[in-house]
Amino acid sequence: MSRFIQAFFKTEDDAETVKTDLVKLKTSSIRIDHLPDAQQTMLLTPLAYGGNNSSNSSTVGGGGIVAAFTKNNGQEVSDDSPRDYTIEFEVEEEDFEAALKVIMESDGYIDRKTIER
Repeated sequence: MSRFIQAFFKTEDDAETVKTDLVKLKTSSIRIDHLPDAQQTMLLTPLAYGGNNSSNSSTVGGGGIVAAFTKNNGQEVSDDSPRDYTIEFEVEEEDFEAALKVIMESDGYIDRKTIER
């Protein structure tokens, strides 16, 4: 079974770097888009490593390595820089966390609903 991921980046180079890394995983339908003058209406969140760290709000897939990142007081970490580039793709369930790690390493944000179940 595959899952859909859409990630947001500041630059086209960031999105292209992620695309290059994603083709090494079980992904399909990878597409990069530019969103000029995009209005962010969804709650985007950065990603961080999960585990026993108290600054993580939830882990992916029950104990995964990537989680939505929050400050210790539970507030979302936010960067108001425009994220005008998106990458959308399908990823097989077994590579879901690896795909999130690739996004995280390139400072990508995702819709928080992507990792909440």
